[in-house]
Amino acid sequence: MSARAGAQLNVFLRGEMLGVIERRGPSRYRFSYAESALDDHQGDVVLSASLPVQPDAYAPARTAPFFEGLLPEGEVRAAVARSFRRSEEDGFGLLEELGAECAGAVAVLAPGVEPAPAGGGRLRPLSESELGDLIEDLPRHPLGVDARPGGVRLSLGGLQHKAVLTYEDGEFLQPLDGAPSTCLLKPDFGRFPDLVANEAFCMRVAGLAGLRVASTKVIETRTLPCLYVERFDRSQDRLSRVVRVHQEDMCQALGVLPAGKYEENGGPSVVAIVELLRRLRARYMARDINDFVYAVLVNFLLGNSDAHGKNFALLYEAGAGPRLAPLYDIVSTAVYPDVIERMAMAVGGRDEPALVDLDAWGRLAEECGFGGGIVPLIRRRAAMVLRSAERWRVKAQEDGWHRPVIDQIVDVCRERAGRLVDG
Repeated sequence: MSARAGAQLNVFLRGEMLGVIERRGPSRYRFSYAESALDDHQGDVVLSASLPVQPDAYAPARTAPFFEGLLPEGEVRAAVARSFRRSEEDGFGLLEELGAECAGAVAVLAPGVEPAPAGGGRLRPLSESELGDLIEDLPRHPLGVDARPGGVRLSLGGLQHKAVLTYEDGEFLQPLDGAPSTCLLKPDFGRFPDLVANEAFCMRVAGLAGLRVASTKVIETRTLPCLYVERFDRSQDRLSRVVRVHQEDMCQALGVLPAGKYEENGGPSVVAIVELLRRLRARYMARDINDFVYAVLVNFLLGNSDAHGKNFALLYEAGAGPRLAPLYDIVSTAVYPDVIERMAMAVGGRDEPALVDLDAWGRLAEECGFGGGIVPLIRRRAAMVLRSAERWRVKAQEDGWHRPVIDQIVDVCRERAGRLVDG
């Protein structure tokens, strides 16, 4: 364990050495690019839009948002830290323990340790009983991480309990020694009734409404329903090996720590994300800006007030540059009375859902520098989302996974869409 100041960890991207993070204090570390990266990518966005390739080391304040964004948050982070006898403030130490398998194509490893090659690492099959045990034990062992020698070492951002696994040939497996995971299982522990059906429904509505979304389905483990989520930052090469696709969330891309993910706390706003997409000048910039604003509308209509900066991401696809990643984590929070109603990102200066009307969307369009005509577009799309919600409610009933929460979501959508369509 490297607790001393000056200790280093190597940062790899797609298996290639990219740079080094160096400990500067108990909870501070800085990042610098390797000479090879400077030779090939000077000034380019390779790792993060917030960390373009430059010869000077990035100060800890500039380094932390991207790398802290690779780690879990809240109680999940605290529990993982306890299992490794680390302080939860020790981001450097947690990256040392967990960095072999992260979001995107990043690996953070101790000196002398190489990332697993394509097809490398090990996969441990899980029986139905073992899978059930793992799911039920997530509050004590978040992400399925195991601090014992040879145990599971991986990381993923967020607050929610989830198992990070690989799924092959109809079987769930645990990734070991840097093997890539391919899916998440998000169980319904009962804190929010029918949370799995809620997210599954919202994701399907967004997809039917025309947005790219992560692939999901509802499955039953031994005792708990789970949402299966296929990772969009994983793909297959010509030899059918799982390979990592680089990605970063909007907080990482804008240099915002996870704790500041809400706009009211200094986190990303709709305008800031639109400006970032313009600044990146990606091949799909116009479509991505359009889809992002549409995604904000869909989250509003479905009652998701928790659509913050970490719930939108950039995907760095080979040969295509950065583009908006498929949507994920769409959950109607409006159906749960104990959840804060205030929206994570304001629309036209309004973060109270009841105050968001066509005028607010018009102001947002002005703030983003859009041309005229957004009001008719918002009307049409609001009607489309409501139709999608009503169609998926019928489909959920036919397929046997309908829950009362779905009716509540449709009611929320109908009220908010009506406000825009008839406004």
